[in-house]
Amino acid sequence: METFDDLQNIWNRQPNVTGNTSATELMKKGEAHLKKVRAGHWGTIIIISVLILILIGYFVSMKAYQMNGLTIGLTLMIVVMIARVVLEWMSANRFGSIRPDNSLAEFSARMQGYYAWRKKIHTIFIPTIYILYVIGFTLLLPAFKVNLSYGMYLYCVLSGYGFLTIFAFFLVRILRKEMKLLEFLKTLN
Repeated sequence: METFDDLQNIWNRQPNVTGNTSATELMKKGEAHLKKVRAGHWGTIIIISVLILILIGYFVSMKAYQMNGLTIGLTLMIVVMIARVVLEWMSANRFGSIRPDNSLAEFSARMQGYYAWRKKIHTIFIPTIYILYVIGFTLLLPAFKVNLSYGMYLYCVLSGYGFLTIFAFFLVRILRKEMKLLEFLKTLN
């Protein structure tokens, strides 16, 4: 009888969970998620746009109009960041066209289409953009080495590649999260 008492104790220690979620609560949770995704799109667009302005400012301040590693590196970084903003803007527009007040089947189908689009972005375009950005940054390093002290150059190398490594980690996490959501949406059909 001791095992039954142990099982009874474990059962009694479970928290009381009520599964009575109303439709209104579900709608509020859904709308909150939609707002969070929209805010993420526009936040990304703003952050990358600021980075573009900084890169352009650096380009102009360094008078990098000659065809050398600095010019090619900065131009490459600016162009791929503009491409990233365009992709994020396209995603925001696609997401904005999804109406939460549609039927569940239609909403789910539209969300699946959206996340399939995001999967293409995250598996094809973002890695390409990321690699080109790293190449552009690497092309800047000889100019940094010539124009900066050794300590500052070392700081730029370590912080630059360190940031890019951490950023790659976060990109992978975002991709996994979106792919889990896509798989969940596919199970709704």
